[in-house]
Amino acid sequence: MTRVSADNNVTRWMVTALAYAGTLPMIACVLWLEQPWSLPLFKAYSLAILAFLAGAWWAFALMNQQKVAPASICQILLLSNAAVITAIVSFVIADKEALLVFCILFGCLLLGERKLAVFRQQPDYYRRLRLIVTSITITLQLTAYGLTR
Repeated sequence: MTRVSADNNVTRWMVTALAYAGTLPMIACVLWLEQPWSLPLFKAYSLAILAFLAGAWWAFALMNQQKVAPASICQILLLSNAAVITAIVSFVIADKEALLVFCILFGCLLLGERKLAVFRQQPDYYRRLRLIVTSITITLQLTAYGLTR
């Protein structure tokens, strides 16, 4: 095994481990949903993850400026900002209904990464991982919403 492939395996393992570990706070909040701190923490953590994912769009867009039309870059930046602003407004003004908005936003971010040209360079393992982890995340959002009704 070459040094590059060994480094890629370590990176792949770390990315995968961190992605799944990122669901653990959400799982814990759902398990302890009867606690008064659980829903606010769940919403805050979800907002943080949405902001993290949307912020990564900026890096992808800026690193690929020479490969993608300027209008596409602007579209990506604006969509990213719109996702975060929508998440923040939902977090502040909606109670458990914010979880439904978060579901839509997680889905939109995943869809954007599947459809927008700037994301086509993502490794296949990462694209599969994002689908799985986003599915888990949306399921947890819907579960928490259903249990708080």
